[in-house]
Amino acid sequence: MPRISDKRERLVQAGRQLIHSKGFSRTTLADIAEASGVPLGNVYYYFRSKEELLAAVASSHEDDFRARAAEFDKQPVPRERLLAFLDSVIESRDSLAKYGCPVGSLCQEMNKGEADSRALVNQGLIVRAQWVSEQFRSMGRVDAQELGVWLIGSVQGVTLMANELRDPGVVDRQIGQLKAWIQAF
Repeated sequence: MPRISDKRERLVQAGRQLIHSKGFSRTTLADIAEASGVPLGNVYYYFRSKEELLAAVASSHEDDFRARAAEFDKQPVPRERLLAFLDSVIESRDSLAKYGCPVGSLCQEMNKGEADSRALVNQGLIVRAQWVSEQFRSMGRVDAQELGVWLIGSVQGVTLMANELRDPGVVDRQIGQLKAWIQAF
């Protein structure tokens, strides 16, 4: 018999997948219950509302990035950390071309709504920009914050175009150019 936390985690993972592929507004709690194998009536034991589930999904995205950043941080120099980050974008190219960035597209959707929902999801991009900025700061760049925002914005733009064109090659080519730019530092 699955532990309680296993059911909650299954709901969050199903929510992540469905929200990424269908969008938040088109995903119902019934969809998430079905995909997770948790009876719909039990969903409310873990999440009182769809917005509570959204908060858990957003937190899960942040936690995943922090875990990946910890792996990137094993690289000895900031340039290599940034390149590892960009390599992770390339590794996700097929999913990005099909559905867009799970964090960026969720931010776009939620930014058209209530301030509370925006705040829940926007932190995912902010955390990424802060981490990238710290890498530039470690490289001695006084414009580190601006470069961090620029690089994350560039990655989001590449993802948007790859999704619009349904072409994973866009990710390869454009992230390759960003990698060349990083290597020039």
